[in-house]
Amino acid sequence: MSGSIVPIAATITCLLLLAWQRQLVVRLALGLLRRGRAVHRRESARQTVLTATEVIKQQLPAVSVIEAEKTRLAGAVGRRTGLFDVPEIVGGRPEAGRIVFERIGGVVPLWTWLVGCRRAEGCEMAARAGWALAAIHDSLRFPVGLGESLAAPWRVESGCVAGMPITQDHEVALHGDFNAWNLLVADNGRRLFVTDWAASDLCGPRVVRGPWVFDAAWLVITLFRSRWGWVERIDAAESFASAFLESYAEARHLPEAPAVCGAYLASRLAVLSRPEIRGRRDQWLRPKLNVERLERYVVGLVNAHRSAATSPRSKAA
Repeated sequence: MSGSIVPIAATITCLLLLAWQRQLVVRLALGLLRRGRAVHRRESARQTVLTATEVIKQQLPAVSVIEAEKTRLAGAVGRRTGLFDVPEIVGGRPEAGRIVFERIGGVVPLWTWLVGCRRAEGCEMAARAGWALAAIHDSLRFPVGLGESLAAPWRVESGCVAGMPITQDHEVALHGDFNAWNLLVADNGRRLFVTDWAASDLCGPRVVRGPWVFDAAWLVITLFRSRWGWVERIDAAESFASAFLESYAEARHLPEAPAVCGAYLASRLAVLSRPEIRGRRDQWLRPKLNVERLERYVVGLVNAHRSAATSPRSKAA
Protein backbone atom coordinates (compact mmCIF):
# COMPACT_ATOMS: atom_id res chain seq x y z
CA MET A 1 0.00 0.00 0.00
CA SER A 2 2.72 2.45 0.98
CA GLY A 3 4.54 1.73 -2.27
CA SER A 4 1.59 2.93 -4.34
CA ILE A 5 1.25 6.20 -2.40
CA VAL A 6 4.55 7.62 -3.71
CA PRO A 7 3.69 7.60 -7.45
CA ILE A 8 0.18 8.87 -6.70
CA ALA A 9 1.57 11.75 -4.65
CA ALA A 10 4.12 12.55 -7.36
CA THR A 11 1.39 12.61 -10.01
CA ILE A 12 -0.83 14.90 -7.95
CA THR A 13 2.12 17.23 -7.31
CA CYS A 14 2.91 17.50 -11.03
CA LEU A 15 -0.74 18.23 -11.86
CA LEU A 16 -0.90 20.94 -9.22
CA LEU A 17 2.28 22.54 -10.57
CA LEU A 18 0.84 22.55 -14.06
CA ALA A 19 -2.39 24.10 -12.85
CA TRP A 20 -0.51 26.71 -10.83
CA GLN A 21 1.45 27.88 -13.85
CA ARG A 22 -1.06 27.59 -16.62
CA GLN A 23 -4.38 28.71 -15.14
CA LEU A 24 -5.17 32.38 -15.61
CA VAL A 25 -7.45 32.43 -12.56
CA VAL A 26 -4.59 31.48 -10.28
CA ARG A 27 -2.33 34.12 -11.84
CA LEU A 28 -4.98 36.78 -11.29
CA ALA A 29 -5.46 35.68 -7.68
CA LEU A 30 -1.75 35.98 -7.01
CA GLY A 31 -1.74 39.40 -8.63
CA LEU A 32 -4.54 40.57 -6.34
CA LEU A 33 -2.70 39.32 -3.29
CA ARG A 34 0.42 41.24 -4.29
CA ARG A 35 -1.41 44.43 -5.22
CA GLY A 36 -1.15 47.29 -2.79
CA ARG A 37 2.03 46.20 -1.06
CA ALA A 38 5.57 47.05 -1.94
CA VAL A 39 7.80 44.34 -3.39
CA HIS A 40 11.58 44.68 -3.32
CA ARG A 41 13.87 43.14 -5.92
CA ARG A 42 17.64 43.33 -5.94
CA GLU A 43 19.91 42.67 -8.90
CA SER A 44 23.57 43.42 -8.36
CA ALA A 45 23.84 47.16 -7.64
CA ARG A 46 20.21 47.72 -8.67
CA GLN A 47 17.18 47.79 -6.41
CA THR A 48 13.61 47.81 -7.64
CA VAL A 49 10.59 48.58 -5.47
CA LEU A 50 7.12 47.80 -6.78
CA THR A 51 4.11 49.58 -5.30
CA ALA A 52 0.49 49.54 -6.44
CA THR A 53 1.04 52.40 -8.88
CA GLU A 54 4.81 52.81 -9.33
CA VAL A 55 8.02 51.00 -10.18
CA ILE A 56 10.93 52.68 -8.36
CA LYS A 57 14.44 51.84 -9.56
CA GLN A 58 17.59 52.77 -7.66
CA GLN A 59 20.92 52.11 -9.38
CA LEU A 60 24.21 53.73 -10.28
CA PRO A 61 23.61 57.30 -11.49
CA ALA A 62 25.46 56.69 -14.78
CA VAL A 63 23.24 53.70 -15.53
CA SER A 64 20.11 55.55 -14.44
CA VAL A 65 20.80 58.48 -16.78
CA ILE A 66 21.28 56.09 -19.70
CA GLU A 67 18.10 54.14 -18.92
CA ALA A 68 16.05 57.32 -18.59
CA GLU A 69 17.23 58.60 -21.98
CA LYS A 70 16.70 55.24 -23.70
CA THR A 71 13.22 54.97 -22.17
CA ARG A 72 12.22 58.44 -23.33
CA LEU A 73 13.44 57.95 -26.90
CA ALA A 74 12.03 54.41 -27.18
CA GLY A 75 8.64 55.63 -25.96
CA ALA A 76 8.54 58.06 -28.88
CA VAL A 77 9.29 55.21 -31.33
CA GLY A 78 6.55 53.08 -29.79
CA ARG A 79 3.97 55.84 -30.02
CA ARG A 80 4.90 56.63 -33.62
CA THR A 81 4.80 53.03 -34.85
CA GLY A 82 1.99 51.72 -32.63
CA LEU A 83 3.84 48.40 -32.30
CA PHE A 84 4.67 48.60 -28.61
CA ASP A 85 4.34 50.74 -25.49
CA VAL A 86 6.94 51.89 -22.98
CA PRO A 87 6.04 52.73 -19.34
CA GLU A 88 6.35 56.46 -18.73
CA ILE A 89 8.76 58.04 -16.29
CA VAL A 90 6.69 59.86 -13.66
CA GLY A 91 9.35 61.00 -11.21
CA GLY A 92 12.76 60.53 -9.64
CA ARG A 93 16.16 62.03 -10.36
CA PRO A 94 18.17 59.92 -12.84
CA GLU A 95 21.34 61.91 -12.11
CA ALA A 96 21.00 60.72 -8.50
CA GLY A 97 20.35 57.12 -9.56
CA ARG A 98 16.57 57.10 -9.01
CA ILE A 99 13.81 56.68 -11.62
CA VAL A 100 10.09 56.30 -10.92
CA PHE A 101 8.04 54.61 -13.66
CA GLU A 102 4.32 54.19 -13.93
CA ARG A 103 3.27 50.64 -13.05
CA ILE A 104 1.10 49.02 -15.68
CA GLY A 105 -1.70 46.90 -14.25
CA GLY A 106 -2.97 43.63 -15.64
CA VAL A 107 0.24 42.68 -17.47
CA VAL A 108 1.83 39.24 -17.82
CA PRO A 109 5.48 38.63 -18.76
CA LEU A 110 5.74 37.31 -22.30
CA TRP A 111 7.47 34.15 -21.03
CA THR A 112 4.58 33.34 -18.67
CA TRP A 113 2.03 34.16 -21.36
CA LEU A 114 3.71 31.85 -23.88
CA VAL A 115 3.85 28.93 -21.42
CA GLY A 116 0.10 28.46 -21.44
CA CYS A 117 -1.11 29.97 -24.73
CA ARG A 118 -2.23 28.26 -27.91
CA ARG A 119 0.39 27.91 -30.65
CA ALA A 120 -1.33 30.29 -33.07
CA GLU A 121 -1.69 33.02 -30.43
CA GLY A 122 1.89 32.55 -29.30
CA CYS A 123 3.24 32.81 -32.84
CA GLU A 124 1.23 35.98 -33.39
CA MET A 125 2.62 37.60 -30.24
CA ALA A 126 6.18 36.42 -30.98
CA ALA A 127 5.86 37.93 -34.47
CA ARG A 128 4.73 41.20 -32.90
CA ALA A 129 7.85 41.17 -30.74
CA GLY A 130 9.90 40.78 -33.93
CA TRP A 131 8.20 43.76 -35.56
CA ALA A 132 8.73 45.80 -32.38
CA LEU A 133 12.46 45.00 -32.22
CA ALA A 134 12.84 45.82 -35.91
CA ALA A 135 11.24 49.24 -35.31
CA ILE A 136 13.60 49.83 -32.39
CA HIS A 137 16.65 48.96 -34.45
CA ASP A 138 15.49 50.96 -37.48
CA SER A 139 14.31 54.11 -35.69
CA LEU A 140 16.01 54.48 -32.32
CA ARG A 141 18.89 56.94 -32.28
CA PHE A 142 20.89 57.85 -29.17
CA PRO A 143 22.91 61.03 -28.59
CA VAL A 144 26.61 60.82 -29.40
CA GLY A 145 28.57 59.96 -26.28
CA LEU A 146 25.74 58.14 -24.51
CA GLY A 147 26.73 54.77 -23.09
CA GLU A 148 29.04 52.10 -24.43
CA SER A 149 29.26 49.62 -27.30
CA LEU A 150 28.74 45.90 -26.81
CA ALA A 151 31.98 44.10 -25.95
CA ALA A 152 33.24 40.50 -25.78
CA PRO A 153 32.15 37.77 -25.40
CA TRP A 154 28.93 38.95 -27.06
CA ARG A 155 30.51 41.17 -29.68
CA VAL A 156 30.59 40.04 -33.30
CA GLU A 157 32.09 42.14 -36.06
CA SER A 158 30.69 42.68 -39.53
CA GLY A 159 31.78 40.13 -42.11
CA CYS A 160 30.44 36.74 -41.18
CA VAL A 161 29.40 34.57 -38.26
CA ALA A 162 30.20 30.90 -38.69
CA GLY A 163 29.98 31.34 -42.45
CA MET A 164 26.85 33.51 -42.42
CA PRO A 165 27.12 37.06 -43.81
CA ILE A 166 26.37 39.86 -41.35
CA THR A 167 27.04 43.15 -43.06
CA GLN A 168 23.80 45.03 -43.80
CA ASP A 169 22.59 47.33 -41.01
CA HIS A 170 25.02 45.70 -38.64
CA GLU A 171 25.39 48.30 -35.86
CA VAL A 172 22.18 49.55 -34.23
CA ALA A 173 20.86 51.10 -31.04
CA LEU A 174 20.34 48.15 -28.67
CA HIS A 175 17.75 47.52 -26.00
CA GLY A 176 20.40 45.44 -24.24
CA ASP A 177 18.11 43.14 -22.26
CA PHE A 178 15.40 42.19 -24.74
CA ASN A 179 14.16 39.13 -22.90
CA ALA A 180 10.80 37.46 -22.38
CA TRP A 181 10.41 38.96 -18.89
CA ASN A 182 11.01 42.55 -19.99
CA LEU A 183 8.28 42.19 -22.62
CA LEU A 184 4.86 42.45 -20.98
CA VAL A 185 1.57 41.37 -22.54
CA ALA A 186 -1.55 43.39 -21.70
CA ASP A 187 -5.24 43.51 -22.69
CA ASN A 188 -5.39 39.81 -23.59
CA GLY A 189 -2.60 40.13 -26.11
CA ARG A 190 -3.67 43.39 -27.71
CA ARG A 191 -0.78 45.43 -26.26
CA LEU A 192 2.93 44.76 -25.83
CA PHE A 193 5.07 46.72 -23.37
CA VAL A 194 8.86 46.86 -23.67
CA THR A 195 10.43 47.66 -20.29
CA ASP A 196 13.77 47.79 -18.45
CA TRP A 197 15.92 49.78 -20.87
CA ALA A 198 19.09 49.39 -18.81
CA ALA A 199 21.11 46.64 -20.46
CA SER A 200 21.69 43.33 -18.71
CA ASP A 201 24.48 43.06 -16.16
CA LEU A 202 25.74 40.08 -18.17
CA CYS A 203 26.65 42.33 -21.09
CA GLY A 204 27.14 45.58 -19.14
CA PRO A 205 24.32 47.93 -18.02
CA ARG A 206 25.79 50.89 -19.93
CA VAL A 207 25.56 49.17 -23.33
CA VAL A 208 23.52 51.19 -25.85
CA ARG A 209 24.80 50.06 -29.27
CA GLY A 210 26.07 46.94 -30.99
CA PRO A 211 25.19 44.26 -33.57
CA TRP A 212 21.46 43.78 -34.11
CA VAL A 213 21.87 40.03 -33.72
CA PHE A 214 22.57 40.40 -29.99
CA ASP A 215 19.10 41.73 -29.14
CA ALA A 216 17.43 39.14 -31.37
CA ALA A 217 19.46 36.28 -29.88
CA TRP A 218 18.80 37.46 -26.32
CA LEU A 219 15.05 36.94 -26.71
CA VAL A 220 15.50 33.56 -28.39
CA ILE A 221 17.66 32.43 -25.48
CA THR A 222 14.95 33.23 -22.93
CA LEU A 223 12.34 31.25 -24.85
CA PHE A 224 14.41 28.12 -24.12
CA ARG A 225 14.51 28.68 -20.36
CA SER A 226 12.30 26.60 -18.07
CA ARG A 227 11.35 25.96 -14.46
CA TRP A 228 10.74 22.43 -13.19
CA GLY A 229 11.95 20.95 -16.46
CA TRP A 230 9.08 19.97 -18.79
CA VAL A 231 6.46 20.92 -16.20
CA GLU A 232 6.96 24.66 -16.62
CA ARG A 233 8.47 25.52 -19.97
CA ILE A 234 7.46 26.97 -23.33
CA ASP A 235 6.52 23.82 -25.21
CA ALA A 236 6.48 25.51 -28.63
CA ALA A 237 9.65 27.56 -28.09
CA GLU A 238 10.98 26.57 -31.52
CA SER A 239 7.83 27.78 -33.29
CA PHE A 240 7.71 31.03 -31.33
CA ALA A 241 11.41 31.73 -31.91
CA SER A 242 10.97 31.18 -35.65
CA ALA A 243 7.91 33.45 -35.78
CA PHE A 244 9.89 36.14 -33.96
CA LEU A 245 12.93 35.89 -36.24
CA GLU A 246 10.91 35.69 -39.45
CA SER A 247 8.92 38.82 -38.62
CA TYR A 248 12.11 40.66 -37.69
CA ALA A 249 13.68 39.57 -40.98
CA GLU A 250 10.66 40.71 -42.97
CA ALA A 251 10.43 44.07 -41.21
CA ARG A 252 14.11 44.90 -41.73
CA HIS A 253 14.41 43.31 -45.18
CA LEU A 254 17.08 40.92 -43.90
CA PRO A 255 16.03 37.47 -45.15
CA GLU A 256 19.22 35.99 -43.72
CA ALA A 257 18.38 37.14 -40.16
CA PRO A 258 17.18 33.73 -38.80
CA ALA A 259 20.27 31.95 -40.12
CA VAL A 260 22.61 34.67 -38.85
CA CYS A 261 20.99 34.50 -35.41
CA GLY A 262 21.31 30.72 -35.42
CA ALA A 263 24.99 30.90 -36.40
CA TYR A 264 25.64 33.56 -33.78
CA LEU A 265 24.07 31.48 -31.00
CA ALA A 266 25.83 28.33 -32.20
CA SER A 267 29.16 30.16 -32.02
CA ARG A 268 28.46 31.19 -28.42
CA LEU A 269 27.21 27.93 -26.93
CA ALA A 270 30.29 27.71 -24.71
CA VAL A 271 29.43 31.12 -23.24
CA LEU A 272 25.78 30.15 -22.79
CA SER A 273 26.85 27.06 -20.84
CA ARG A 274 28.49 29.16 -18.13
CA PRO A 275 26.73 28.81 -14.75
CA GLU A 276 25.90 32.52 -14.48
CA ILE A 277 24.01 32.35 -17.79
CA ARG A 278 22.67 28.81 -17.91
CA GLY A 279 21.54 28.94 -14.27
CA ARG A 280 23.25 27.71 -11.12
CA ARG A 281 22.02 24.63 -9.30
CA ASP A 282 21.48 26.55 -6.07
CA GLN A 283 19.07 28.91 -7.88
CA TRP A 284 16.45 26.22 -8.27
CA LEU A 285 13.51 28.62 -8.60
CA ARG A 286 15.07 30.68 -11.40
CA PRO A 287 14.45 29.59 -15.01
CA LYS A 288 17.39 27.61 -16.39
CA LEU A 289 18.53 27.56 -19.99
CA ASN A 290 18.20 24.26 -21.82
CA VAL A 291 21.41 24.64 -23.84
CA GLU A 292 21.01 21.28 -25.56
CA ARG A 293 17.52 22.11 -26.82
CA LEU A 294 18.66 25.57 -27.96
CA GLU A 295 21.63 24.03 -29.77
CA ARG A 296 19.39 21.67 -31.72
CA TYR A 297 17.20 24.58 -32.77
CA VAL A 298 19.97 26.95 -33.89
CA VAL A 299 21.87 24.24 -35.75
CA GLY A 300 18.63 23.49 -37.57
CA LEU A 301 18.34 27.15 -38.59
CA VAL A 302 21.84 27.14 -40.07
CA ASN A 303 21.38 23.81 -41.85
CA ALA A 304 18.05 24.91 -43.33
CA HIS A 305 19.69 28.04 -44.71
CA ARG A 306 22.56 26.05 -46.23
CA SER A 307 20.17 23.54 -47.78
CA ALA A 308 18.14 26.34 -49.33
CA ALA A 309 21.30 28.00 -50.65
CA THR A 310 22.48 24.81 -52.38
CA SER A 311 19.10 23.70 -53.74
CA PRO A 312 18.74 23.48 -57.56
CA ARG A 313 16.08 26.18 -57.52
CA SER A 314 18.36 28.67 -55.76
CA LYS A 315 21.23 27.87 -58.14
CA ALA A 316 18.98 28.42 -61.14
CA ALA A 317 17.88 31.78 -59.74
